[in-house]
Amino acid sequence: MAQKKFTNSLEDALKNFWVDYVGWGRATRAEYWWVFLFYSVLAGNIIFAIDAGFLYNVWGLATLIPSFCLAARRLHDTGRSNWNILWALLPIVGWIILIVYLCQPGQTKSNKWGAPRI
Repeated sequence: MAQKKFTNSLEDALKNFWVDYVGWGRATRAEYWWVFLFYSVLAGNIIFAIDAGFLYNVWGLATLIPSFCLAARRLHDTGRSNWNILWALLPIVGWIILIVYLCQPGQTKSNKWGAPRI
């Protein structure tokens, strides 16, 4: 059976966030930012508006590992190691460096983390 082609849609990005987080492949720029937009802004604010305490903390813990894996796959797409996530531990400057890395276009050829999704 042929595998479905990835389309950079919100639906594919959200599905891969929950299903493909155990793999160490690559994630497109659109896939990363769709998930970031949806879960950080929309879902996060809705949960915070409903209950600012327990539910928000549970949501944060439930999305912690998939978020880490998505960022690692995004860094892989740019040809960088997932260890670059550690830049986030450095206040302000580290976050700026990490955001620049996450915003860069992916490599168009295969790298050691696999072929591009598109």
